[in-house]
Amino acid sequence: MTDDETVRRSVLHTPSTGGRRGAGGLSLRYALRRLRQSPGFTLTAIASLAIGIGANTAIFTLINAILLRQPPIREPERLVDVYLSTPDFEFGTLSNPDFRDARDGATGPGRPLESISATRYALAAVERGNVVESEVSEAVTGEYFTMLGLEPHLGRLIQPSDDVSPGGHPIVVLGYRYWERSFGKDPEVVGRELRIGGRPYTVVGVAPEEYSGRLRGIGAALYAPMMMIDQLQAAGGTSELEERGNHSCFVKARLAPGASLADAQGALDAVAAGLNESRPESWDPNGGFRLKPSAEVVVMPQLDRWIRAAAWLLSAVVGLVLLLACVNLASFLLARAIDRRKEMALRRALGAGRATLLGQLLLETTLLALLGGVAGVVVGTALLRLLQGADLPLPVPLTLDLGLDLGVLAFTMGISLLAGLALGLAPALHGTRDDLATTLKDDSAGGGQRGRTRMRDALVVAQVAVSTLLLVGAGLFLRSFQRLQSVDPGFGREPAAVITFLIPSDRYEEEAARDMARKIEDRALAIPGVEAVGLIDNLHLNTLSTQNSEINTEGVEPPPDREGHPVDRAEADDGFFTAAGVRLLEGRGFDRQLDRPDSPPVAIVNQELAGRFWPGSSAIGRRIRFSEDRTYEVIGVTGDVNVRGIGESPRPFVYLSLDQRTPSFVTLVAKTSLDPGRTALDLVAALRELDPAIAVYETKTLERHIGIQLLPARLTAILLTAFAGLALALACIGLYGLVSYAVAQRTREMGIRMSLGADAGRVVRLLLGGGLRLVLIGGAIGLVLAALAGRLVSGLLFEVSAFDLAAFLTVALVLGLAATVAAWLPARRAARISPALALRAE
Repeated sequence: MTDDETVRRSVLHTPSTGGRRGAGGLSLRYALRRLRQSPGFTLTAIASLAIGIGANTAIFTLINAILLRQPPIREPERLVDVYLSTPDFEFGTLSNPDFRDARDGATGPGRPLESISATRYALAAVERGNVVESEVSEAVTGEYFTMLGLEPHLGRLIQPSDDVSPGGHPIVVLGYRYWERSFGKDPEVVGRELRIGGRPYTVVGVAPEEYSGRLRGIGAALYAPMMMIDQLQAAGGTSELEERGNHSCFVKARLAPGASLADAQGALDAVAAGLNESRPESWDPNGGFRLKPSAEVVVMPQLDRWIRAAAWLLSAVVGLVLLLACVNLASFLLARAIDRRKEMALRRALGAGRATLLGQLLLETTLLALLGGVAGVVVGTALLRLLQGADLPLPVPLTLDLGLDLGVLAFTMGISLLAGLALGLAPALHGTRDDLATTLKDDSAGGGQRGRTRMRDALVVAQVAVSTLLLVGAGLFLRSFQRLQSVDPGFGREPAAVITFLIPSDRYEEEAARDMARKIEDRALAIPGVEAVGLIDNLHLNTLSTQNSEINTEGVEPPPDREGHPVDRAEADDGFFTAAGVRLLEGRGFDRQLDRPDSPPVAIVNQELAGRFWPGSSAIGRRIRFSEDRTYEVIGVTGDVNVRGIGESPRPFVYLSLDQRTPSFVTLVAKTSLDPGRTALDLVAALRELDPAIAVYETKTLERHIGIQLLPARLTAILLTAFAGLALALACIGLYGLVSYAVAQRTREMGIRMSLGADAGRVVRLLLGGGLRLVLIGGAIGLVLAALAGRLVSGLLFEVSAFDLAAFLTVALVLGLAATVAAWLPARRAARISPALALRAE
């Protein structure tokens, strides 16, 4: 079919424009017919938009679940979060005694807080038949659910009368998803008995479906009264209810009617002043309480800035990918609009107004975008399923609700409509603005005049600039991840398996618990491939818990306004250092025979602590005193290890002997010459053989344990690289289309050049040069944008400059090679056209 025949058929099928009833339906049918006439273009357009819209839908769903979706809490504007603020930690969790002091000093008649409550996470050992399952639970104070204004799904929730005496009310409320998963939504579950930590608990209710716990993404299976925390975890030793140094309570308060945040802060400042004066054990004399409106808190203030930064970064990246998809298709639509200029001119000559033609073209592209939006929902759902099914090295499973709610669907439809307008407006304006007489007389109306291709050139420049920006960003985060991955944390250099378990205090007295710990180690050593085994109560780089104390030693004054030197600590046994790969630099390690419970207390310190306290001399034989006035002799010095985060500056650390204390909640590390994942499973099986009642909370490899710290950097690098690669592909497709279109429009010109003696190489260079010139312009703009954007993300990079030369040079090389190939392919094809055929081309 010739071009003139196509135009005539298009004109004959022009929809009614006279405003008669049914004109809208005819326009829609005509738009659908136009899309069916170019199935290749239509499918490519829908697929490109589906990727861009799908990525945006997935990221918006994630942001909605973490940042935007709010639980059904009564009057959330009156809620505030209460933190413990010290010189070392601005927003810290409280201990139970801290919470009680705040409650007693700031609530009650005439005081600014109407109520205050606390919650803390615990791992509960739930017995189901012959199996002990480890479940995330929350211990909450009696006012917790009442203060939030939550109503039960079944039965009742925890009340103030349930939380009055330690160990006095063994009841639990089931989380909705746990009830659904483990009890099949059985409505008769209320009144049943559950055995947790070897004790019976009565189920009194099921929490509402919309509420999953204090922290978004960490759903609680069970809720129990705070006074049951010691029994819930079945751990021996000092009661967590009385340990002021155990900072594990998240505290939330409700302002009294008419009270302000400043009023509440003043009342809590008075409580802190009293504590600073009386200085109870483990209270930081420089400590105080800090309030923050609950509506401004996502997880914790010190983490929220990273969460929000990551959310904005991912939103910007996927937004740029969608922009690239739109620009890419706008480029092709512009080419179609240029080719349809004669058709538009004939329609206008037959009486169609420009506004009507604009509306028809916009309808076609909006319909295309809506189809892309529908496909984008499918793509976004698939991406979310991949995310939910990913085996991420997390300490607890995530329970985010990533379903597509009305807000997400409205967002998808919104960006689809915006994409339709963005795609169609410029090409439609360009295709309908020309002079009728000139267009109808010009047989080459779709030709390649420079003025008609300037917009397509600008679109390609924009594509290259945006893809360059994303590529540089991906390069910076990849370099940052590589630097972080190369950090030596001071342990875990060799393969090892890790299991964390609880020796319940209700079944094992102190000596029996120590005997069981030794049996477990001996049984682990008998597993094939295991070379060394050790125990520690809190493994380094534990994202959920840290242990710290204050110590003193003769001749070294504590810091100003402090009673001791802050240090991190852990309790380990004689095998831990070899099993985990912690280097012993001086002295000896712990010895099971020498370091008995009735022997003088001993300690091993790290190199950082020894250097601070005793520079230029040996630490062996020195004595350190903890706040409980117990003195320990230093018997060894280890190398420094990362305790709280990968790449941190060395911090003072003290190891105490686990053999001199009662082990309960411990982590076993088994160095192995075989597959550590398989060894971890063998360790669990061995533990079950010794005592099935011992609850195993976590099973992993040491590499995976350390990998938790690398997860944010790894995910950021992977996602940015994937989106940057997609952006580069879209830019190359756009460049390929531009050169291909130029070839189609300049076929006759190429025929004349070759008939006059131009060789194929000259033709290729001519066409290639036009495309690469746009790449150079776009690349330069992109590099400038990347240099400016690098300053915004510099705080998220690890030991990498925002102007990292290697990243910029690599991106320039990759972009140049990809663009050259994309432009060379159609140019090379044009050089192979026969001059005779080219001269006959229209």
